[in-house]
Amino acid sequence: MELPPASQEVQKLVAAVRRINDRWIVRGQLRGHTNDYLLHLEAHDPERLLQSCQLALELVRNRVPGEDPKPLFYAGLFALASRREIETHLEDHLFTRAICLLLHGEPEPSVYRDLPAATRRLADAVKSKIQGAIARLFEKPPLWPA
Repeated sequence: MELPPASQEVQKLVAAVRRINDRWIVRGQLRGHTNDYLLHLEAHDPERLLQSCQLALELVRNRVPGEDPKPLFYAGLFALASRREIETHLEDHLFTRAICLLLHGEPEPSVYRDLPAATRRLADAVKSKIQGAIARLFEKPPLWPA
């Protein structure tokens, strides 16, 4: 049975995100935690899965030449995560967790304050790029789940 075009597009985006995640060398268990998050969204929130993949890929495509794509990719992929999903999938990934909590509107969460100053500046820059990409990509900004 052939899938409708919309489903095929979602599958292409998710496959691209999975290929990138599986290819890159990352710290700790970020690869596995990312795969778990993708499976979770696939099962529970396909619309947010699509938006998250679009956002991550958009950020990587439009980065400044020479800019490390990994912070943009992972923070973009988890940018629409709920607080519970952040705590579940990013517990050991302080930088990405800090950006996601900032996106939720938490003023300087403790994980952010514990980062070195240069890393906080990078987190702020990535957060701004995510906000800009969200504004460009989505007519109606996605709602962050509780």
